[in-house]
Amino acid sequence: MKTEVPCQFHIVKGNTISTNVPPDVPAWQIMHRRPAGSMVSLCAVGDIGLSGRAAMTATRDGGDVLFSEVTPLFQDSDIVFGNLESPLVKDSLSTKMFAAPLMGAELLQRAGFSLMHLANNHVSEYGQEGLSKTLHAVCSKGLVPLGAGDDAKMAKQLKRTDVGGLRIGWLGCGRTLLPQNESGPQYWEFEENELLAAIEESRSQVDLLIVSIHIGMMYIDYPSPDHKAMAEQLMGRGADLILMHHAHILQGVEVTSTNRVACYNLGNFLYDWQEGNVMTPVMLREQNEGAVFYIGLDQQGVAQVAALPTWIDENCRVRWATGDRGYQILNRLHRISEDLKGNFGVEFERQRASRNTGGILKVLLFHLLRGNWGYVVGSLRKARFEHFKMIGGWVWSLGGSSK
Repeated sequence: MKTEVPCQFHIVKGNTISTNVPPDVPAWQIMHRRPAGSMVSLCAVGDIGLSGRAAMTATRDGGDVLFSEVTPLFQDSDIVFGNLESPLVKDSLSTKMFAAPLMGAELLQRAGFSLMHLANNHVSEYGQEGLSKTLHAVCSKGLVPLGAGDDAKMAKQLKRTDVGGLRIGWLGCGRTLLPQNESGPQYWEFEENELLAAIEESRSQVDLLIVSIHIGMMYIDYPSPDHKAMAEQLMGRGADLILMHHAHILQGVEVTSTNRVACYNLGNFLYDWQEGNVMTPVMLREQNEGAVFYIGLDQQGVAQVAALPTWIDENCRVRWATGDRGYQILNRLHRISEDLKGNFGVEFERQRASRNTGGILKVLLFHLLRGNWGYVVGSLRKARFEHFKMIGGWVWSLGGSSK
């Protein structure tokens, strides 16, 4: 499964991918083969936050304005996927971090979304009650919740989004390293062997199998080499499409010789980078840029993948990236995808040390100064050798830059 086909940089006008995309939006046609019969259209996007400035804009201008530019494409697609980072817990605008209004589910439904990944590090921000409210809000609007459910069994259950006789299955989980109660609503905490077993069990029940994982290192151009190897193993066991999210910036795309596809990180789609205990002014342009991955599915698997570039404006509204900005986003995505075919591990470690360490230490200092010892101790208990290696690389880079 390590064999990858060349991802040629074939740029086309967006309206050749869909008539619902403006012609001045460039599109990277990542792969395309002759479809076997009719195709099912899937739009996949990354992290979605409906709190912070997004909630303020929705309150002031109406929620539909957040997605208005992409809504025509979404409403004309068979399936629309995104990762919902904001718990839907409030009846109105809240000043609490990452808390979004319950009406957020209706906004997503009106925009055209059909399936929301919930197994992520923010979904339990307000405990089991917050997860329960989010689940109820999502389900009440006919959206399929992925990776979370009323109990552990439901959270790990294969979800189906069958279209036109094509049996499409979904599995979703997330690596959070956060504790959960053993009873009541839960999300699926990532465990590689468990996910592999679920793929093998589910494969015979569907024509296509899509796996969504909330995982990765933030603000780094590349996935962890371990995560890339893991994705290749998942595809080798039967996953047709891997969708990863959490890094908050786009990472590369891999297409295997058997036309199985891994999108290593879908980046931010709608997210307020200023929200949080501390701001992380790292890769700011890239944090505010993303893409709609337009994917065609048929009886043989993935038939088409195209990336349509987007960006987030100062009011947290999704915009199509036209002209030069669109080309720059796609150029970066193509470059990273090509780098993934070689030895990118050294550059991954360098970026991890330089881009992640400062933010992590700022968060720990924030909680330390406020006496939040539970958070500090819990974070230190989760520390592994790789974290100390990262800090060592950061200290070394500071020493080198001072010479």
